[in-house]
Amino acid sequence: MSEAPIRNATQPVRVMIVDDSALMRKLLSEALRRAPGIEVIDTAMDGQFALDHLTRIQPDVVLMDVDMPRLDGLAALERIVADYALPVVMCSAQTTLGAQATIQALARGAVDFIEKPTLAALTSGEASVSIGAKVRGAMNARVRPARSAARVPAQVANQTPPPSAPADASAWQKTVKQIESLVRKAKPEIVAIGTSTGGPPALEQVLGGLPIDFPLGIVIVQHMPPGFTQQLASHLDRICQIKVREAVDRELIEPGVVLIAPGGLHLRVVHGDGKYIATLDERTPPVSGHRPSVDVLFESLAHSAQSHAAAFLMTGMGHDGADGLGKLAEAGAVTVAQTPDSCVCFGMPKSAIDRGFSRAVIPLEAIASAIVACGSAAREANLNTD
Repeated sequence: MSEAPIRNATQPVRVMIVDDSALMRKLLSEALRRAPGIEVIDTAMDGQFALDHLTRIQPDVVLMDVDMPRLDGLAALERIVADYALPVVMCSAQTTLGAQATIQALARGAVDFIEKPTLAALTSGEASVSIGAKVRGAMNARVRPARSAARVPAQVANQTPPPSAPADASAWQKTVKQIESLVRKAKPEIVAIGTSTGGPPALEQVLGGLPIDFPLGIVIVQHMPPGFTQQLASHLDRICQIKVREAVDRELIEPGVVLIAPGGLHLRVVHGDGKYIATLDERTPPVSGHRPSVDVLFESLAHSAQSHAAAFLMTGMGHDGADGLGKLAEAGAVTVAQTPDSCVCFGMPKSAIDRGFSRAVIPLEAIASAIVACGSAAREANLNTD
């Protein structure tokens, strides 16, 4: 694998655009040149041309179409990640097939994606801000090679340190004991996860480590547009033992079922008659820049579940989820953030950690184990009340 060259932080982000449409290459180039701090240094007409160009130049970020002749974006992506360790942002068509391919690309190592802008948005300059933000965010992302989701249920007790855990094994075991202590005291009745950039492959790893008989319901906000969250849920449901689906308004949150907030809708959790119910909202504007928003989900749980919740704030750019995690911490819930070395983007967890809202900080490889511990605590609580 090639090492990325050391670059001055004041230098513009150098971008290669890969698309089989000459018009789209031209319009994307113009859009990015209007964005501050970005320089388009090269373009390529398909994945093979991109790989050929990378033998001569090395951009900071590759913005690449999914559907191309000769060597498509998915095949080229795997080579770019494996051989050059470069962050790749995929440019996805706004179709079901485009969304499916995008989920595959994220699983194979793409750090983020954009929906392919309309010609009107590109020619008017409207798309420059959003595309520029994605590219700049990708520049600071940690490139993680694709890996298969864990299929075996995780165990907390006697677990050996994962690859990204502290070198001192005793520090890892101490973190495990801390999580066990927190969940025994809180007795979680529901689990919530918030994530953004780098989230889909991270969710594969976490949910892939949960058993089919997991005794709690799980609710997730993953920042994605409408249509993409449905494909993400279907993808996760295929590879995980636990059931995963996109949430429906007024749906009962059941044990062993994961509900993902639909793109474009806030997800809240309400409590009544001893049950937790998911509600969806398209009227409230974006919160912390997003709809669905992690803050909205976490704050709803601070009211409905109070101390009987466990919330995990994972990889993502920005600060969404930090305020909500603070509300949950005030309520006495279990609040956990992901470690920087295991994040693709450390923005969201960092915001919560810096403000003292996380009661534990653990690597990605340990999150499934922590959630399993929540389930074990719930079973113990049920046995004690029977």
